Amino acid sequence: MFSCSLCKTITGFVIILIILACSNGVYQNEKPVSIIFDTDMTTDCDDAGALAMLHALERKGEAKILATVVNNMGEYSSGATAAINAFYNRPDIPVGAYQGDRVGRDAADFFADIALDKESYGHAASARNQFPDAVEVYRKVLAEAGQHEVVIVSVGHLNNLYDLLHSEADQYSELNGVQLVEEKVDHLVVMGGHYLPQASERYPYGREHNFRARGSAEFTGTALEKWPTRIVLSGYEIGENILTGTRLTELDENHPVRYAYAHHPSEPLINGRMSWDQTAILAAVRDPELYWDLSEPGWVEVDDEGYNTWTSDPDGLHVYLIERNNPDPSEIADIIENLMLGMR
Repeated sequence: MFSCSLCKTITGFVIILIILACSNGVYQNEKPVSIIFDTDMTTDCDDAGALAMLHALERKGEAKILATVVNNMGEYSSGATAAINAFYNRPDIPVGAYQGDRVGRDAADFFADIALDKESYGHAASARNQFPDAVEVYRKVLAEAGQHEVVIVSVGHLNNLYDLLHSEADQYSELNGVQLVEEKVDHLVVMGGHYLPQASERYPYGREHNFRARGSAEFTGTALEKWPTRIVLSGYEIGENILTGTRLTELDENHPVRYAYAHHPSEPLINGRMSWDQTAILAAVRDPELYWDLSEPGWVEVDDEGYNTWTSDPDGLHVYLIERNNPDPSEIADIIENLMLGMR
């Protein structure tokens, strides 16, 4: 029989081989993962980077984009999302807009520029009121999906998910929101929270932008508590040390993703940018344990000020990603950046 140490060595070697295969573009799911992408597309360029990754994964046959919905009330967030979809020759992807006025802010100027440039990108609409309500898009797309087919990726605030859960039967489905999610969604991947260890019975804990900022805190806790399927959480600490963006200078200057990175105030084309949202895409389309460990099951709870705490529970539906030494952040950054560039 193999010794434990030898088993661990062999397992580690196999994981490295799989990661190298993924970075070279030969990773393949048994069938494409059906994705609804829920983004704020507000002030950070990583939303654009995540959507670029998702399109690359679709072209590779690993993902199928069912819809893109925006959880920010900014006038041009949905238009920028539609522009990026059209740039990747998918103007047919439904785009839903949060039509409320309680969460978010105006999109950054670079996203407004992208949204308004219909000539370059070929999308049909720019302003928020030109798009259907996000919950309507959710309900229509989920109603048309197979049982437990859909993976939702949320890389912004959770107000759309809150509104979906509280939706009633309509022309698309006789099910209410909770029932519709339970029947059609396999699991939810959320970029949100901060999972820092602490010496207490309730750990990890933290406070992070998506869960607390711009009016979102009042919706977060209820959305997570009521969500009826498994949730995989990618916390602030996961994307913080994965810097990407410097190689986007290889793209044409009119490429919308390069444009977003070129005009972000942190100068990502020179310094790189944290890859918070991209980690959620990677964890949704591929097996997250290729890159990270998973916590024990449990429940994340978020209070009205956006502070998250954790309770371990073998029957819990929530897990969070945990950094490990192999692969290190630079290796994951290479994989993400290759996908952002559309490389195979």
